[in-house]
Amino acid sequence: MSVALLILIFTPLMAGLLSLVMRNQRALERLQCLLAVVLWGAMTLVVSRVASGSYFSTGFLLRVDPLSAFMDLMLAFVGGTGLLYAVGYMGEKLIRGEMTLKHYGRFFFFFNFFLFAMLLTVNLDNIALMWISLESSTLAAALLVGFERTKSALEAGWKYVILSFIGIALSLFGTVLMYYASERVLGIGMEALSLEALYRVASLLNPAALKLAFIFALIGYGTKAGVVPMHTWLPDAHAEAPTPVSAILSGLMLNVGLYALLRFKSITDQALGESFAGPLVLGFGFLSLTVAAFFMLIQKDYKRLLAYSSIEHVGIAMIGFGVGGPLGVFGGFFHMIHHALVKSTAFYAAGGVLLRSGHKGIERVTGMLKRFPIAGIGLFLAAIGLAGMPPAGLFVSELLIATSSYRGNPVLTYLFLSLLILTFGALMYHIPRMVLGNTTEKDMPMSDRTRYFMTAAILINLAAMVYGGFYLPRFLQALTVPMTGIFGARIEFR
Repeated sequence: MSVALLILIFTPLMAGLLSLVMRNQRALERLQCLLAVVLWGAMTLVVSRVASGSYFSTGFLLRVDPLSAFMDLMLAFVGGTGLLYAVGYMGEKLIRGEMTLKHYGRFFFFFNFFLFAMLLTVNLDNIALMWISLESSTLAAALLVGFERTKSALEAGWKYVILSFIGIALSLFGTVLMYYASERVLGIGMEALSLEALYRVASLLNPAALKLAFIFALIGYGTKAGVVPMHTWLPDAHAEAPTPVSAILSGLMLNVGLYALLRFKSITDQALGESFAGPLVLGFGFLSLTVAAFFMLIQKDYKRLLAYSSIEHVGIAMIGFGVGGPLGVFGGFFHMIHHALVKSTAFYAAGGVLLRSGHKGIERVTGMLKRFPIAGIGLFLAAIGLAGMPPAGLFVSELLIATSSYRGNPVLTYLFLSLLILTFGALMYHIPRMVLGNTTEKDMPMSDRTRYFMTAAILINLAAMVYGGFYLPRFLQALTVPMTGIFGARIEFR
């Protein structure tokens, strides 16, 4: 099983390096499709093993527990559909002469390295190496954001780099402070950086150092997760990046930043209880949800609309973790994985809109059901999911979070529901106008092969969305029980 983990983590890196030297378009695209299949297969082996109750490690640095397996599931599944989609979307740009074959291969190198860095981050049992791995993904992401080399894309890439480096510095302070607290208990050495060891001895750690470490981690890793007010890089980056990159940034990168923050929160909660970290996470969650809700109302660019929707949903997940309790924490995790599915689907569909129309203005896009039916259906169903309408999985997670919140503070629940209504109105005002009606502009041609790859990615994600909205698989139940347990009482399924 350790072999499956190594394949899951390092195959994207190998494929990325091969992408740099391959000079045949079809071979390069077959490599990406093969990588998607390998990711899904290795992920299935790793997740099924952990769901059966067998946690395992490779050497002394890699360790898979239920939370790591949960992230592997998310990263591998959406990463695989992202690869299929990227073959179609970027391949169309190659066909149109907007890039050379050399740049096509370079894109997949950066894209695959990005996946590798995120997969490595969530499987490391070392807070220092986790920090290094997460920040290495920043370099790949920045190059992907500015990949099209337009003035606005390069500006967005630099903005992302500058703000991310501020987050890097702050999260490093948090890591150093955590080590300062742990080395007095565990001694000088690698064990003092081990997540498993830190959680085990959390009650013996210096409370003051722990509090400072969590605050720095909250701000630093919160920058990576797009938490308000550290979010200002996100709308520009998502709007200017190639659409496959926007999908991965929103669906995966934000969740990886949140994952790192949750690792620190689990240690802090174990030592100090939920009374310290919970209100901080709750406050930043409400701030993110509030700011995103109002900005969504005034957007005129559909990619920026989806970017602010990502900030909203990160806020909702944080509210779940801040509220705490079995329902709140489970709701937060359930929200993370369903947001990854739904938001990537929304960006996949938005990319189809962009290829057909050639622009990102909401007012100028109508009649997508007639122009590109699969993209139109995907965008509409994704909008329903993002708006929290049943039977979408995000409706279930929001209901669970609201229920947990109501038990502790009904007033906060009313505020939470009011903001959800506002975001619902924003999405239902913008998206149906794009999907329905008649087209008023001439479409740009799109090759059949592009349609096939993009349609495959959208349909696979839609199938997972529908399945997850109606049914909670047993393996996901097996993962979420111990996952909620590290934050307090475990959830129980009857």
